[in-house]
Amino acid sequence: MHQQEKDKIKKLDELIIARKKLVFQNKEKEKREAELIIANKELAFRKKEKKKGEAELATANYARSLIEASLDPLVTISAEGKITDVNEALIKVTGVSRKNLIGTSFSNYFTEPEKAHEGYRQVFEKGFVSAYPLTIKNKNGKLTDVLYNASIYKDSNGNVLGVFAAARDVTEQKWAIDLRVANKKLAFQYEENEKRAAELAIANKELVFQNNEKERRAAELAIANKELAFQNKEKEKRAVELATANKELVFQNDEKEKRAAELVIANEELAFQNYEKENRAAELVIANKELAFQNEEKEKRAAELVMANEDLNKAEIVIKKLNMGLEKKVMERTAELESANKELESFSYSVSHDLRAPLRAVNGYAQILNEDYGTQLEPEAGRITKNIMTNAKKMGQLIDGLLTFSQLGRKKLVKKIVLMQDMVSHLCNEIKDKENNSNIQFQINELQPSKCNIIAIEQVWVNLISNAVKYSGGKEKPIIEIGSEIKGDEIIYHIKDNGAGFDMRYADKLFGIFQRLHSDEEFEGTGVGLAIVKRLVTKHGGRVWAEGKLNEGAAFYFTLHK
Repeated sequence: MHQQEKDKIKKLDELIIARKKLVFQNKEKEKREAELIIANKELAFRKKEKKKGEAELATANYARSLIEASLDPLVTISAEGKITDVNEALIKVTGVSRKNLIGTSFSNYFTEPEKAHEGYRQVFEKGFVSAYPLTIKNKNGKLTDVLYNASIYKDSNGNVLGVFAAARDVTEQKWAIDLRVANKKLAFQYEENEKRAAELAIANKELVFQNNEKERRAAELAIANKELAFQNKEKEKRAVELATANKELVFQNDEKEKRAAELVIANEELAFQNYEKENRAAELVIANKELAFQNEEKEKRAAELVMANEDLNKAEIVIKKLNMGLEKKVMERTAELESANKELESFSYSVSHDLRAPLRAVNGYAQILNEDYGTQLEPEAGRITKNIMTNAKKMGQLIDGLLTFSQLGRKKLVKKIVLMQDMVSHLCNEIKDKENNSNIQFQINELQPSKCNIIAIEQVWVNLISNAVKYSGGKEKPIIEIGSEIKGDEIIYHIKDNGAGFDMRYADKLFGIFQRLHSDEEFEGTGVGLAIVKRLVTKHGGRVWAEGKLNEGAAFYFTLHK
């Protein structure tokens, strides 16, 4: 708890620093906006006094020094969308010299040229645009997120000459937003831990109260023991019974340790402990009623109750030790889970940013090469360029599939009764319209409803139906049959097609991530869809398998509980 409090204080300190940085940046932004307004006024003045020789030169020099003094990237753009002037900050962020920048289209240096043109259009329409989000791309591949302020500038006659724009780097602001989100999550977890601690404190107070009651009963039993010494013969019989009960208690303790080792999620462990405590409390209530009854039968059962009370005290000591051990294990499991979640979040962040950014750069440069120089390239060079774009797109799909697969284990399933008949009929119609193939014939038999997570099972059906449509697309009359049957406490759903099929010798590879039985030339795919199907069905406690024959079709099955 002390370490958690220190970590919480550290996070709060980081948040305060981030907020101070954000306030400072906002103030700087206001200063930059003021500088931009001043620059615009100065530029208008320079255009108005254009005909004056020495005054024009003085104004131009002043505007030049004002632009170069700004730490933010500044640019002037003609009415035709060509760059007419830049400052050193813009040269640095693009990695392109002033000579190569001037005269080129301003949208060439953004990751989203169309969005940049839209902002340029809005400036001419409204006269001014504030905090317009764009991403500048450096020639070395580095990306910089910025907010643009831009306004038109005119000559002395009021004619619009172009646009003056200033960019603000907002990378640290995004970091501050991420930090606030992380702190909110940490605060929520801390509140949950405090709730659990409060519940545990209440349970401990209840146990102390019960111990006090037991001590009172013990005092009464001690008096009864002195009065009923002649029942010593009954002690041996009761000792045998209590020995049996003690073995049962040892067995139960062993079972508890096994259960504690199997627990993975800390909240489930805590819920289990609370459930066990309620059971113990109920048992103690029953024991107190039994004690009251035995008090009435003091002359016959006094010795038995003394022994039982001593055994209960020993059992409580054991239970206390077990509770302490379980609480320690819960803390250890919670720490492990938090570490695993952080590693998974780090992995997801790495895939989303560290892998996608260079991939977007490769694809972007390949597109530029194809669009701007395609007519100048040899046929073989053009083919290689298109292969680069195709494989970059495929790599992006693989990354998306890997992210989806890695995130499945963290989502908690909320289950409710799902009408499979309606869901599958709707999905088949959607996929048929998307494929634009009127020859596909769906045969949907009766589908039993099931209690499951609607989003997860919809993804299972989408993957399986899309799979069947893809591999039966080469048939003149593709037929896909879907149905279900009840066996015991399970519902078995199936989807069968008359498509390419597969060799059963490789059936164990179907549901592995990135495992494919066909080449990309035969059928496109990433090898993630069936792996996601298995992950989601297994998370529901079900099974999934497939049967097929090469060139004669395939059948996929999965089970859910009724």
